[in-house]
Parts: sequence; structure tokens; C-alpha cells
Amino acid sequence: MRKFDKFGSIIRVDKPKNSVKGTHGWQVRFPTGVPRKYHSKLFSDGKYGSRGKALVAAEEYLEEYRQTHPYTGTGANRPYWPKEKPLFKNNTSGRTGVYRTHDYAKTDKEKKHKRYYWGAFYSIDGEGNQGVRRHERWYVHEWGEELAKQKAIAFREMWEEAADKGPEAVKDFFEAYRDGLFD
Repeated sequence: MRKFDKFGSIIRVDKPKNSVKGTHGWQVRFPTGVPRKYHSKLFSDGKYGSRGKALVAAEEYLEEYRQTHPYTGTGANRPYWPKEKPLFKNNTSGRTGVYRTHDYAKTDKEKKHKRYYWGAFYSIDGEGNQGVRRHERWYVHEWGEELAKQKAIAFREMWEEAADKGPEAVKDFFEAYRDGLFD
């Protein structure tokens, strides 16, 4: 059994399974407000007397916490992770979600000729599907180093602006992008 929403979750823990020994109970977990940091508390069947009583205690604990600590969000409800900290050392673009790498042509079976490109990552596609892992590419041999980088950064900035408005705005953005309105 799992109860989940954006503010917290209650999951069942049985380790090892089908054994009276070990850890058995309900775990409450919710975000602390710091990205990727969670508070966790276990409500043991043994301590509360039964599986049902432990679940009731876990639900009461989570509900009490929700009432005393309003949900402020961690950014996880966004389709991308805004960087509040300095960028990683290996980020050469100066922009989250924009990167430089290479691939090989499908016909290059021996992988002798690298094709360098600047890419922009996005997680809501043109159909409004969320949680996808997609990217657009601008090849250096076609656009030149600086223009390829500029196009990737511009694409990412426009995508983020649309993503903040929701999936419908992202659909409209991709429609305009595919029609060549941003060239």
C-alpha cells in the first residue's frame, strides 16, 4: 500500500518479507523544503500493537505535520530543476540543461568521425507529455561553435519560459518552433 501526494507519502516497509523478525511498519516521508532532502519516520507494528494501529498513527503524524508546516514546494513540481547553486564545474555552457558533446553518424560503423554538437535538454515534449527525456541538437559543423551554442541556450530559455506556463504553452512553443518562427 502506498499513499502519496506532492507533500508526503506513507509506504509499507517489510524487511525481510514474511518474517516476524526484522523491520515491519509504515514509513512517513515528506520533503523538507531543501531540494532532494526528505524527513522520514517509521511507525513500527510492534511499537503500536498492530499493522492497522501503526498506519493510523502514521496518517495522523503526516496530517499534523501538514497543518503545522505549510507546503512551500521544492521546485520538484516544475518540469525542470532551476539551479540556485553554482553550476557544476563541467558545465561549459553556463546554462542548466545546455551541454556540448558528440555522436557518430549512423553510417559510421567504425566510430571514427565524431560529430560535435550543442544540445538542449527538455522534459515536456511537443505533445505535452511530462517526464520525458528529450533534447534538440545543433551540430557544430553546420552552425559553427558559437551559433550552435547560442541556439541551444536560446531554445532552453524559451522552453523554460513555456514550461513555467504549463503543458499547453509548451505545445504552442513547439508548434511555433517546428514552423521555424524562432530561426
